Amino acid sequence: MKIMGILGIQGDIEEHEDAVRKINCIPKRIRTVDDLEGIDALIIPGGESTTIGKLMVSYGFIDKIRNLKIPILGTCAGMVLLSKGTGKEQPLLDILNVTIKRNAYGSQKDSFEKEIVLGGKEIHAVFIRAPQVGDILSKDVEIISKDDENIVGVKQGNIMAISFHPELSDDGVIAYEYFLKNFVEKN
Repeated sequence: MKIMGILGIQGDIEEHEDAVRKINCIPKRIRTVDDLEGIDALIIPGGESTTIGKLMVSYGFIDKIRNLKIPILGTCAGMVLLSKGTGKEQPLLDILNVTIKRNAYGSQKDSFEKEIVLGGKEIHAVFIRAPQVGDILSKDVEIISKDDENIVGVKQGNIMAISFHPELSDDGVIAYEYFLKNFVEKN
């Protein structure tokens, strides 16, 4: 069974752990850089991206994650953290060749749920203060999901980033299955 690490410093950690179990993988909560050893993939969950970024700096995660050779899934704030820029001063991993529009749909009260398509399958997506991709900065970035004309899912190499919270919907397991099949099992 594949071991999926879930960055456990802020965000919906337990919900991601439950989703990982549903796809017959083993979740491993990552609280220190030493916890990165032995995982087959890493999930960077949603939460508050500036806070997570500062904690990643404090705990020494930035360079360690940048140098990982395993698949990485970023959801919501995780997408922000993977990006090259947001127009705001904040710590970023700087490994996904996109810019991000933070809170693109508005504030917390503007959060919503909507059916979108990911990997050819419809998924009930939960958008909470969700980001969108602003600019795609290289040709190897592929769009994998849109909300109308807004880009809400991309992949590049071994990185997948989505702006919604798959851990919060009943069929969100579709996103984890897509990640497992198209990234983790191919690594």
